[in-house]
Amino acid sequence: MILRKIAKIYSFVLHPFLIPIYVMAALLFCPTVYSYYPIKGKLYLMWIVTLFSLILPVLTIALVKRISRLYFRHFTRKQFYVMSIMICSICYLLCAITFMDVPSLLIFRKMIVAALMCELFCLVTIPFVRISLHLTALGTAIGIFSMLNIVGETALFWVLLGAILSAGLLSSARLYTGRNRPRHLLIGFVAGIFIAFMTMLFI
Repeated sequence: MILRKIAKIYSFVLHPFLIPIYVMAALLFCPTVYSYYPIKGKLYLMWIVTLFSLILPVLTIALVKRISRLYFRHFTRKQFYVMSIMICSICYLLCAITFMDVPSLLIFRKMIVAALMCELFCLVTIPFVRISLHLTALGTAIGIFSMLNIVGETALFWVLLGAILSAGLLSSARLYTGRNRPRHLLIGFVAGIFIAFMTMLFI
C-alpha cells in the first residue's frame, strides 16, 4: 500500500503538465548561457510556460468536464484522454506562437514545439496503442538535454543523468500502479527522444 502511494505521488510529480516547467527551470537556473537572462525575464518565461502547460490546460479540462455534467453528458475514458490531448496541443501551439516574435527565445520555442509534436503523436496513435504520455514527455526532456549537451551546454550533464534516472523510476511507478504496459512506456520514451532530436535539428 505504501509503495503504491509513493508510485502515485511520483507519477504526479512527473506529470506531463509539469515537465515543460522543469525543463524551462533547468535551462534558466542552471549555469547555462540562458542563465544570463535578467531575473525579470526568467520569471516572465517561467510564467508563460506555467500558464500554457499547466494552468490553462487544467482549467479548460475542468471547465469542459463541468459543462458536460450540466448537460448530463459523461466522457468515456478514451474520450476524456483525446479531449485532454487536444486541449494541451492547442495550449502548446499558443505558447509557441507567443515565443515566435523573439529570436533569442528560439530554444524555448523549440522546446514547446517538441511538446506539441509529442501530444499530436500520442493523439494519432490512439487507434493503435495508448502510449504513455508521462514517458513521452520525459523522453522529450531527455532528448532536449541530450542535444544541448552535444552542442556544448555541459552544465546540463547532471540534469540529463537525473532525467534518465527519473525515467527509470517513473517507468517502474507506472508499471507498479498498472497504468501502462511495458511497450506503452518504451514506445512513448523512444518517440519522445526522437521527436525532441528532430525538433531541435530541423524546426
